[in-house]
Amino acid sequence: MSENILVIGGGPAGLNAAVMLSELGVNVALVERDSFLGGNPKKFKYKFLFPDMQPADNVIGELIKKTESGGNIKVYYSSEISDFKVNGKKFDAVIKSASGSETKTFDSVIVATGFEHFDPARDAKYSYQLFDDVIDIKDLERMMGENNFVRPSNGKPPKKVAFILCVGSRDRHVGNQYCSRVCCTVSVKQAIEMREHFPDCEAYIFYMDIRTYGFFEDLYWKAMEEHDVQIVKGRIAEITSGPDNTVVCKGEDTLLRGPFEIPFDMVVLASGMEGGPQSPEISSKLGIELDEHGFLKPENVTLSPFKSNKPGVFLAGACTGPKAISDSITEGAAAAMNAYTYAVKNR
Repeated sequence: MSENILVIGGGPAGLNAAVMLSELGVNVALVERDSFLGGNPKKFKYKFLFPDMQPADNVIGELIKKTESGGNIKVYYSSEISDFKVNGKKFDAVIKSASGSETKTFDSVIVATGFEHFDPARDAKYSYQLFDDVIDIKDLERMMGENNFVRPSNGKPPKKVAFILCVGSRDRHVGNQYCSRVCCTVSVKQAIEMREHFPDCEAYIFYMDIRTYGFFEDLYWKAMEEHDVQIVKGRIAEITSGPDNTVVCKGEDTLLRGPFEIPFDMVVLASGMEGGPQSPEISSKLGIELDEHGFLKPENVTLSPFKSNKPGVFLAGACTGPKAISDSITEGAAAAMNAYTYAVKNR
C-alpha cells in the first residue's frame, strides 16, 4: 500500500519534496496558500539564479511541470490546514479551500512554507514608499523578469543606481539581528546583470561587510573587475529628494572616514529574509517550535536539521532560516527522504 504524505508549501523546497516522493510512488497532497505554485521566485518573477545565472523560469518551471504532471500528486491551490491532530503514528489534517474542507490521514508531513521579505518601510531612513525610485531587491527582480528596467517615477532607464545592503538584517533597532545570508550575493548578481544589459548605467553598492559566502566570492571580484561596479564600505544615514528628480543617499564612508551625499536615479534596497507569515499559525496548529527569530525550529540544527520537535513532521527550505534557492531545493529532497523513511517504518 502506498504511503500518504502531506507537503505544506509549494515553493522550491516543497515542490522538490513532492516530486521526489512522487518518484518513490508515494501519494502526495501538496497544500499551497496561493493560486499558483513556485513561491517567491514565481510571485516576484525572479529572472536569473546565482551562481550559474540559470533562468529562474527554467528551474522553477521544471519543478512545477513535474509536480503538475505527477499522477500521484494532488495540488490544493488557495488552501490551508485548518485543523491538525496526531493520530497514533499518523496525522489527521483538515485541508480548507474555497470549495470546502477535506479531512485526510497522512503518514508523515513536510512543512516548506518559505520566508517573507523584510518590509523596508519599517525603517524610515530609507524612504521606501515615500519616493517612487526607491525600490527593493524583489521589485528589481520583477522589473528584470518583465524586461522593464525603468525608473518608476518617469518610465525612463536610470543612469545611476545605488544598491544598499543589509536592509532589515544585522539591525537590532528596526530589523533583525541575524544575517539574511543571500542578500549580498543577490545584490551583486543584480548589479552585474544591470551592467551587462545597460552598460551606460553606473552601479554603486554600499555595504557594512560583503558576505558573498563560499564560491560566490567570485561574483564580488567579477562585479568590480569586469563590470566596473563601484563598491563602497559605508553606512547610509538617510535618503532624501535631490535636484533633477534624483534621490540622494547621505551617509559615511567608513574606510575614508568622511561623509558623502550622492544623487542617484534609483536606489535598490537589499531587504532581508524573515520567517514566513504562515510560520506562527503553522507552529500553533502543528505543535512545532518557533525559534527566537520567528523561523520554524529544527530539532537539532546540526544532527537533525530536517526534523521538527514533533516526530513525523519535517522541515525544509527557508521556513527554518535564510538560504539560497539551490539550498532550499536540496533540503526539499532531504526532507522527502526523512518523511518517507518515517512513513515506511510506521506503516
